[in-house]
Amino acid sequence: MRFVIPVLLGIAVATGRAQSPPAVSDSARGDSVARSGDATRPELGRNTTAMLLGTVGVAGALSLVDSRLSVDARRVGGDDLSIPSAIGSVVGGPVPLALGAALYGAGQLRGDGFVTQTGREVIRAVLFSGAVTAVAKGTVGRARPIAAPGDPDEFSPGHGFTNATMASFPSGHTSAAFATATVLARELNIAHPASRRWVNPLLFGGATFVGYSRVYDRQHWPSDVLAGAALGSITGYEVVAHARGDRSPIDRHLFSHLSIAPGLRGAAMQWSLR
Repeated sequence: MRFVIPVLLGIAVATGRAQSPPAVSDSARGDSVARSGDATRPELGRNTTAMLLGTVGVAGALSLVDSRLSVDARRVGGDDLSIPSAIGSVVGGPVPLALGAALYGAGQLRGDGFVTQTGREVIRAVLFSGAVTAVAKGTVGRARPIAAPGDPDEFSPGHGFTNATMASFPSGHTSAAFATATVLARELNIAHPASRRWVNPLLFGGATFVGYSRVYDRQHWPSDVLAGAALGSITGYEVVAHARGDRSPIDRHLFSHLSIAPGLRGAAMQWSLR
């Protein structure tokens, strides 16, 4: 496990450094999804292909020692981390989507465009990363550690759609946690630049612990967590880039447009291909 956490933090640092410097303040921005301005291709967008290939390579190498690292995770945590680990798993489960909905609702009630838009972006990032994760889980069909102790090489392609114990790769909890952390860090860093020093470590440290908790609880192999962290980070950044009009290659070719607007009984959600 000593190799996994530094790699996860490395992804967090890379994501944080990929923030585009703000040309104008966003504190008074409106509630529109796509804002006008210079459509500059974001740094992460330019390097997305390299990041994806790098993640595949590192995750592949990590999978060779998945069994050993899983045992190390339990040894390092001991019994003292049982409760914190359970909390970490919950934080990576329903919390990201609930947080996005809460921010969106609070922004609507207060008439705060920044909070509303940030909540909308969190929802989009979590839903999109969740959709990609679900397809990958079902397609890959990797057995969870709890179902195949000590055997990270048990695969049954296609069975992850119908059997939860065969849906280990990638980690959905970690993906959602990193997607949320990336959106919040991106927006808060721009709105409040001075907060970067404590916001980024807090958000990405929390996301990293979610990933660790999934390994500790024998729900995922370390390589599952690494892949989920990368997927969530890239998705989070691309969602913010899309909302700001910074159309990167991934955004242009892969992203669908998810719109969220007030409805008669709450919020209306629409998904349309662009």
